Amino acid sequence: MKNSTQIISIKLLKENKGQINGLPKNPRFIRDDKFEQLKTSLRDDPEMLELRELIVFPLNGNYIIICGNMRYLASLDIGLNELPCKILKPDISIEKLRAITIKDNVSYGAWDMDLLSDAWNIGELGDFGLSDILEANNVSIFDQEDSNSENSSLAERFGIPPFSILDTRQGYWQKRKKAWREAIGDTLGESREDTLIQSLEMKYPDLYQKSQKHRAQLKISFREYFENYVSKKEKESASKIASAGVSLFDPVVSEICCRWFTPNKGAKIFDCFAGDTQKGLVFGMLGYEFIGIELRQEQIDINNKVIADSPHRIKYICDDGQNVLKHIDIDSQDLLFSCPPYYNLEVYSDFENDASNQGTYEEFLTIITNAYQQAINCLKNNRFAVIVVGDVRDKKTGFYHNFVDDIKRIFINNGCRLYNELIIVEQAVSTALRASACMKSRKVAKLHQNVLVFYKGNTKEITKLFPEIDITKDDLTLFDEANEVGE
Repeated sequence: MKNSTQIISIKLLKENKGQINGLPKNPRFIRDDKFEQLKTSLRDDPEMLELRELIVFPLNGNYIIICGNMRYLASLDIGLNELPCKILKPDISIEKLRAITIKDNVSYGAWDMDLLSDAWNIGELGDFGLSDILEANNVSIFDQEDSNSENSSLAERFGIPPFSILDTRQGYWQKRKKAWREAIGDTLGESREDTLIQSLEMKYPDLYQKSQKHRAQLKISFREYFENYVSKKEKESASKIASAGVSLFDPVVSEICCRWFTPNKGAKIFDCFAGDTQKGLVFGMLGYEFIGIELRQEQIDINNKVIADSPHRIKYICDDGQNVLKHIDIDSQDLLFSCPPYYNLEVYSDFENDASNQGTYEEFLTIITNAYQQAINCLKNNRFAVIVVGDVRDKKTGFYHNFVDDIKRIFINNGCRLYNELIIVEQAVSTALRASACMKSRKVAKLHQNVLVFYKGNTKEITKLFPEIDITKDDLTLFDEANEVGE
């Protein structure tokens, strides 16, 4: 006979307090805040009790709760009179009862935190009872609007708490990032399609690297090599990116850096390694002027298509970043904000002057140095330069190139001093997929990037030229307004 399900008066239900000989008391408890969340959940969605009934054992005219003690207490607290219960057979063994008591509370699955944060609001997930899961994955559920904590007031005032660790896993960060994605809208789509990656070097990075010596001997481009020397099977197995596109820059990093390090709305921001429209759109929507220099014409075409109907002051110029002074006047810009290529981590084209496809790290660094030397000349005095950078391993030896320190040296040698150094801590879900393989050679999976903030000029002028930061109520409606513009 199967265990039966019945609606039972709550007066006949009893917590498991050891009434059944040989069965320990209920080992599960719930904290006050979680208990309140559970009560709210039962009020809002009472049908959940029918979908997941209590499991009870009949004893002396009452029913001892084997599974669902916390749901029972919450139901009692909110005034429910009866609950759906699955009644176990009286002859069930103690061993089986002990197993059911524990197994009911065991979770065998794992949570994809990227999917959770994309599809659900962090606050919702906390309300739904996933607080422990979020905390275990280093995601905070604190709400900027409702929390009275010190962090909350800092977040309200500065956009993100102004600490040296920028933790993208936190709830307030994910909430803001999601809002930006919605505000920017489908403009990201172009950057994720194969139309962007007309650059075969980005579609087939490993094949590009492996064929360098052969192509040099043949004296042909990678496209010619790909079309004439690579088999169909090899193309299929070599493709690593499919339609995922290039990595997209985090819009929240762009937002906080222009809020923190430009002197005023309407300030001029530029980048000699512009890439896609992510940074430019954020700057434009916040009321700044942006000029980006980008080497690849196909990327420029896509960028211009994205911003074609934009009311914002955003401009992209197709040229080598080393030629930035041909397009931007000396001492004319208020912020240099840039994320340079990470050597050959992503190869963007087969152009001779593309920093990402240079034969040696030293040749790559020469291009980076030339570009930033010119860019520093475009920057006004008493202004900041923000460079988002990460170190990159040599693909042959596995050793780091020390790119972060090389960037510091370039700027210091050209009259800018390091003023702040921040660390961006990134979500671990995708990195976890390759961590196991990396550890075979004892390489620790990298979860951070550096944000180097340089200053050109006299630091005593900062408080005079840069007003106190305070995010206004108007700023808080930014995303609503941005969505209206896009409609």
